[in-house]
Amino acid sequence: MRRRPAPNLIDLQAGMQAAILSGDARPILPLMRSGAEADRETLAGVYTAAYALRLVGVLKADFPYTAAYLGDAAFDRAARSYILAHPSPHRSARWVGDRFASHLASMDEFAGHSQASELAALEWALGLAFDAPDAPALSLGDLASVPPEAWGGLIFTPHPSAAVFTETCNAFDIWSALKDETPPPQPHRHAEALTYLVCRREGTAVIRRQSPEEAMLWREAAQGASFGRLGELAAIFGEPSTAASRVAGCVQAWLESEALAAPVS
Repeated sequence: MRRRPAPNLIDLQAGMQAAILSGDARPILPLMRSGAEADRETLAGVYTAAYALRLVGVLKADFPYTAAYLGDAAFDRAARSYILAHPSPHRSARWVGDRFASHLASMDEFAGHSQASELAALEWALGLAFDAPDAPALSLGDLASVPPEAWGGLIFTPHPSAAVFTETCNAFDIWSALKDETPPPQPHRHAEALTYLVCRREGTAVIRRQSPEEAMLWREAAQGASFGRLGELAAIFGEPSTAASRVAGCVQAWLESEALAAPVS
């Protein structure tokens, strides 16, 4: 008597996703066996429901302040809508929420509330900074060995954990209040977008607001502009006589944030 082969776990996972997307558990029935307490149809319904619940839990763990801000019911709707629209192609649950912020922005329920999607984008950026690959950070000591005549040609490399977060509303203030367990402020839109530098310092993801000039200098430095070129750009942006010191101040802030990578020896 031939025994039915054991279900392939990868096929079962793919089938689970298809069942959740379609709302029809029949595609995974051939991969399952009836149990002592329930038939295949019942078990399939339980498994698909549990799978969806598991993914909602993963999203809530990755976006705890977004969940707190929206409330359980609204977050559950958003999470289930996201799971249906974007079945994760990743085997690791860590990356399930990689498109959650953009999905929130596309939902009719939150279309007029950009703080929701930007709050999620902020939480995801902080998570990426925490999980970024390890690399030695550039230190003031590293720069101390550079002769003065070589400073103009210095090129800075962003640390793998460093990234820019841009908001059009007060998502950072809302996040800060929720983090401090205080009532979040009323949402409002900025006259101009604000930019923050996100990175990992001493093993902790941190975020710091950038001035418009620093944001410009960081963007140019990340694209390979030398220290000398940054000084030229700062002279165009603001008072020429203090351009060099302003650039030096930005570099010092990047060093303190561990946002720059040390050169590979």
